[in-house]
Amino acid sequence: MENKVLAIISYDGSKFYGMQKQPNKKTIQGEIEKALQKLNIKPSIQHAGRTDRGVHALNQVISFEIPSFWNLEKLKYSLNKILHPYIHIKKIKKTDYKFNPRFDAKKRSYRYIITPVFSPHRADYETFYEEKINYSLLKKAIKEFEGTYDFEFFAKTGSEVNNYIRTIYKTDIITYKNKTIFKIIGNGFLRGQIRIMINFLLMINENKLTIEDLKKQLNKERFFTKHLALPNGLYLERIWY
Repeated sequence: MENKVLAIISYDGSKFYGMQKQPNKKTIQGEIEKALQKLNIKPSIQHAGRTDRGVHALNQVISFEIPSFWNLEKLKYSLNKILHPYIHIKKIKKTDYKFNPRFDAKKRSYRYIITPVFSPHRADYETFYEEKINYSLLKKAIKEFEGTYDFEFFAKTGSEVNNYIRTIYKTDIITYKNKTIFKIIGNGFLRGQIRIMINFLLMINENKLTIEDLKKQLNKERFFTKHLALPNGLYLERIWY
């Protein structure tokens, strides 16, 4: 007899080649499945979203099946002992067999952190950016992303999806100490979408592009850039069901 469980995990993305399992590469999914195998649990997990190499997660959601005799607190302890220190299981609970962490998600939030002060100890966890931030301009620009759009021009080339339509519910830019934090909540995101959006905003900040250019690319009237902001400042923050 098996139970399906949902786990909320956090990880340091700088130590892995992304979330999704890849041959001959160290990934978060690969490491968790190895840990499950050590505990004689079927090594097959589903996850809510594929984060790229170098991208972090505060509350990624995964699911997998376990033999029904497992105590969930003991399982969490055992997995964390194996996965420590770069992957951490925050919570495990039983869920419905039909639950799919990717397709059942209603909303996802990401944050992107930049700082004008370089630190080698923080280099993997925030993006160093020396240009002075024009907050009034960027707060106006980021609001343009809110709404439902075909985000094909804001997706990594080669993305395999049936459609590019996504809804962004809320955006914000906040400051904390010397950091600038971009916050984006949507129903889902395409590969590389957040990083392309952030790069576009930083180019507006540098007067290389304008808000009008952003509107044109959003509406697929004209293409300007698909360059990606660095991955190290990006965090998958929360997923709602």
